Amino acid sequence: MKEFSQNKKLSLCSSALCFFLLSIMQMNCPAQDIQNLDPPRDLECLVDKANLVHSEHAEKIRSRGKRLLENTETPIIVVTIDKISDHVDEGMTIDDFAERLFDQWRIGSSADEGKEENPSKGVLLLVSNESGEARIWSGDGWEEEKVKHCQWIYDSVITPRFRASKYSQGILAGFDALLRMIPKGMAIIEKDNSHGYVPSPRESFRANYGPKGGFSPPFIVAIVVGLYTLVSVWLYGSKGLAWKFWAKIFSCLTTFKK
Repeated sequence: MKEFSQNKKLSLCSSALCFFLLSIMQMNCPAQDIQNLDPPRDLECLVDKANLVHSEHAEKIRSRGKRLLENTETPIIVVTIDKISDHVDEGMTIDDFAERLFDQWRIGSSADEGKEENPSKGVLLLVSNESGEARIWSGDGWEEEKVKHCQWIYDSVITPRFRASKYSQGILAGFDALLRMIPKGMAIIEKDNSHGYVPSPRESFRANYGPKGGFSPPFIVAIVVGLYTLVSVWLYGSKGLAWKFWAKIFSCLTTFKK
């Protein structure tokens, strides 16, 4: 019994030692570099390896991205790939891939001479053709509110277009929405004759028919009541409900005036 107990203790100690050594090796092992994906050149912001972006959309992204880099130190880099396995050997999620690519390319990173590196205010928009997914990765220099807004852009601007298989439109719309987060971004977009960002049907409805739009709810109600009255009088004359309703209204108004 004692010999068995000693063997059991020895086995447990050996297992613990192996686990410890493996953990140390994993900690010392550098993160895997992303292969076959070169960073964009100076004043470039689009790397379309998967050929998802139509030529006219690519031209808008490049021209707007170039003006952004000429006027600010806040790059927005768009990258499309066919599949993650083309660039890394081991399995990697799109979130890890986006983070690794952002760090490897040092997007938006800058350092003054003799000083520590400043927090990055760059943004990466990554799209994987195989999975049909996209990720937005932003630098540490962005406020939490802006980071949450990036998630909103992914959920409300990019994803609906991707679900409709409109990848090029989704990429351009996402790029323009990210550009709007930057103070000078709106002015850059307005210089173009046509805007790449097209509101969704829900956004268009809210803009045109919401409380701040051209048609207020009371106006819409008045239109509906007016049309119903015309149809009712035309079909039923004085026997219709509309005739009786308005007769009652005018009768009450006449009585009130007296």
